[in-house]
Amino acid sequence: MLTTRRDLLAAGASAFALSALPARAAVAGPDAAAQALLADMAEAMLADAPETASGLGLDTGARAPLKSRLGNKTPAGQAQIAAHVKDRLARLRGIDLAPLSPATRIDVEVVRTAHETAAGGFAFPFGDMAIMNSNWSYRNSPYAVAQNTGSFVETPDFLDSNHVIKDTADADAYLARLSAYAANLGGETDRLKHDAGIGVTAPAFLLDKTLGQMQAVQALPLDQWVPVASLGRRTKDMPGDYAAKAQAIVHDRVAPALAAQVAELTRQRATATMDAGVWKLPQGEAYYAWALKAGTTTTMAPEEVHQLGLDQLAALQSEMDGLLAKLGMTKGTVGERMTAMGKDPRYLFPNSDAGRQQILSFIDGRLADIRTRLPRAFATLVPAKLIVKRVPLEIEAGAPGAYAGAGSIDGSVPGNYYINLRDTSIWPRYSLPTLCYHEGIPGHIWQGEYTYKLPLIRSLLAFNAYSEG
Repeated sequence: MLTTRRDLLAAGASAFALSALPARAAVAGPDAAAQALLADMAEAMLADAPETASGLGLDTGARAPLKSRLGNKTPAGQAQIAAHVKDRLARLRGIDLAPLSPATRIDVEVVRTAHETAAGGFAFPFGDMAIMNSNWSYRNSPYAVAQNTGSFVETPDFLDSNHVIKDTADADAYLARLSAYAANLGGETDRLKHDAGIGVTAPAFLLDKTLGQMQAVQALPLDQWVPVASLGRRTKDMPGDYAAKAQAIVHDRVAPALAAQVAELTRQRATATMDAGVWKLPQGEAYYAWALKAGTTTTMAPEEVHQLGLDQLAALQSEMDGLLAKLGMTKGTVGERMTAMGKDPRYLFPNSDAGRQQILSFIDGRLADIRTRLPRAFATLVPAKLIVKRVPLEIEAGAPGAYAGAGSIDGSVPGNYYINLRDTSIWPRYSLPTLCYHEGIPGHIWQGEYTYKLPLIRSLLAFNAYSEG
């Protein structure tokens, strides 16, 4: 499933990557050599994660073969990606930083840090490791499959939102990816079995949500599964009856692979506990320390971070106590008063389709308003192209409240801001502005678009402390 970058890319690919540096002057000497190496590494990373190439609008020209592929989620595929990370890290450590300009030195050090973190994650014999900054790549997780991770939840959304279809070649590439989706489901099931064999299973409440999502999809007619419906809708005026072809692949390959994964998760659920902490896992304390560093980039000890959290919580609750008192809410703990406020009809939308549309319209209004204010706070502006969408019905029961990712580098495909509307009561009116600024503007959508001003490899790397912090 994985091929070398030489099979995929023309000799000019590194020059193409360097052309994506509008804020940088042309480089020469040691800088040029370092930037060329980083550009070459970026191409190798895209070959490992073709979804990212599509999400950024880079699956054209010399990179067009990537459009027919998905990242390999099988045990062998993950081992190969780990080997690629190890190889690149060795080359990054071999770069002499002394003669580099400050900007290029930062680029090299950032990329090296990301690879060191990834290598540390791959050293654990379980779970998933994310190095790519894509809304469709796995997050760092001790579990190969859970409610928010795994091909089941990521691939259908990706195919619907990020796989552009302009002609029959694009539609054929979609079908190839649909077959790869089935293979990835099977590969993840193999990894689930391996991890369970060494004592790594998700807690019962996560398995319940994951199984609920999967079984809801299984209950639908095949023509309503997102990968089938999406392709059918977008190719209805093309010859070739692509909806029928997609439905055949889902019937023959995807549905059986999903059924096998459901069976394995059901088997694991029979003995799962409610224990959520990674302390229960093999090398649990070491994994926690790594995950803390990967998620925050801090060098603080876990105990220090825990205390910092307690201190900040106390400070925030003290501030909230005063704000709630100004609203006349003085009885009960801060948590009890916030719970009561969240049930106040003054702040709620109707729990109906009309209410859901009101929420979407409210969000559009907040985003339009914040656009007018941003020039007062930011010297450098980016377009922030995005579409607000409801989380797909078939996965919303176990999906997060909201999530978002920036669009393509050239702006031709907007970013997506998903909000879960299964129950409008989870979104009282006062909670939505902050959500919009975090998920949309100037949050995740702007964050992604700002990285597009950097060398390509910097746009690819995942740093949770940046994207969430």
